[in-house]
Amino acid sequence: MSSKNVPLLTLPTTDYERMLEMSNQHLVCVLRNAVLAPDRIGRFSPRPPENHDSYTVHHRPGCIDIHLHAAGQDVFCCKFVPAQEY
Repeated sequence: MSSKNVPLLTLPTTDYERMLEMSNQHLVCVLRNAVLAPDRIGRFSPRPPENHDSYTVHHRPGCIDIHLHAAGQDVFCCKFVPAQEY
């Protein structure tokens, strides 16, 4: 899947400042609990993939990007942004 075709979900959060202090592993745990949990996964569009084998976390000005990968390809991106900027 090319990077242009990777589904992107943007989530505003009031906890953004606190998230900036979290480790990458903790951020992925937040993603798994808030978005990828079986009882929540159907609430979002685009729908996150059920399976992935790795991730990368990028801290960019004004957002935290978490990319999920399967078989070495990006399959999903979730972007956390401050609630007031969304």
